[in-house]
Amino acid sequence: MDKQFASEMKKNIISSFYHSYAGGSKSVSRLLHYLSKNGCNVDAFFFEKPQFFTYTKSDVRLHILDSANINSEVVDSNLIKNYFITDEIIQKIKQTTNPILFGANLFPFCNILLDAKIQTKQLHKTEPKLIVHPVGSDVWCVGYQLKSRVKWLLENELVDSVVTYSENFITEIKEHFNIQREIYVLPPVHEKERFFPLSKLEINERRKALGLNDDVFILHHHSSMRKIKCPEIVLEIAKNAAQIISEKCVLIMTGPIPHNEIISMNLSLDSTTANDRFIYKTELKNLTIFWTGVVSDVEFLLQISDAEINASLHDSFNLSLMEAMACAVPVVTTDTVGIRKHIVKANGGVCFPVKHLKFDELNRVVNSENSKRHLFDIDYAVSAIAEIAKDRIASKLWGLAAANYVAEEFSLEKVSKDFYKYVN
Repeated sequence: MDKQFASEMKKNIISSFYHSYAGGSKSVSRLLHYLSKNGCNVDAFFFEKPQFFTYTKSDVRLHILDSANINSEVVDSNLIKNYFITDEIIQKIKQTTNPILFGANLFPFCNILLDAKIQTKQLHKTEPKLIVHPVGSDVWCVGYQLKSRVKWLLENELVDSVVTYSENFITEIKEHFNIQREIYVLPPVHEKERFFPLSKLEINERRKALGLNDDVFILHHHSSMRKIKCPEIVLEIAKNAAQIISEKCVLIMTGPIPHNEIISMNLSLDSTTANDRFIYKTELKNLTIFWTGVVSDVEFLLQISDAEINASLHDSFNLSLMEAMACAVPVVTTDTVGIRKHIVKANGGVCFPVKHLKFDELNRVVNSENSKRHLFDIDYAVSAIAEIAKDRIASKLWGLAAANYVAEEFSLEKVSKDFYKYVN
């Protein structure tokens, strides 16, 4: 990082956001982690220890609310937690010179930070800057119930800047909530120490250690497995592709295992490996499914894959696709993802058609038990995967070009400078 810029970036940041492995949490965590490594004082407030920081050595100071004894028969305990964490943030604001409040997830965390700013302005004559970062579930899952509240928060005059992942997500937010103010793009940070291409020799050695041959065609799907991610469509695409591809195929699905989904798909448990990676088999002889559950080292499996597949109905960005591109893995994804422009620009994969739904309709469809198959151009996705399998050498070169694009476009230096623009 440029020395002059690094000096300018020495800010005092107070943040709060969800503690999951979801893309929004990982994205904000990475940015704060890197800013803290480059001179910023970063304090992050949570109800529980955030999962991201359990496996990343960080200089971010964590403040965990001790909520073990918070209970009330009169007031909802979550509401009490919100007040407690707000009070702790107010105390930190009072102790901090020119603090910047930065929150992701509108409810409750951005709302908590806005409440803290209001109180410190009224009671302590202190007015820190506030940046709020809406994520996908804020809009398609929460926003349809709290539409007026979302609009109030995003347009509040005490919110200094609103940022989010991508241009098309900004357009969706502004149209759905009738937002007049400017919203800025703050892309995710590429975690280059973890997500990078392996050599052919390294890939073969790692595959061998997992009992997989060099010629096995590996599809990877990394997701939280929420209904909006449509794991049943991923499975159908993989099964159809396996019928075309002559080599043995493996589908690795990483993320929380939705057991009800597995039962409905009639998959049989074949065996359980020593490291608790469950192996399910389909009725096809040349397709094996590894369903791993949550793994912190997702790159270990991603880096040995031949393609990344995503069938979500909506993604404000989709960090998993960026991580795949960074590992030189071509992506095959629905064309509704926020990273779509970058996939096309980097020639990093194929975006297959899916019906684009407005947020209210999206929420109804996601929670319906009806089949979602008609929303996807499954044949398009299958053909794209078959083409990747047909010429893996060309596909790898294609992937390496995308990896170089990600390393430049989503570098710490570039994203940090974007962040700096919104805090000054």
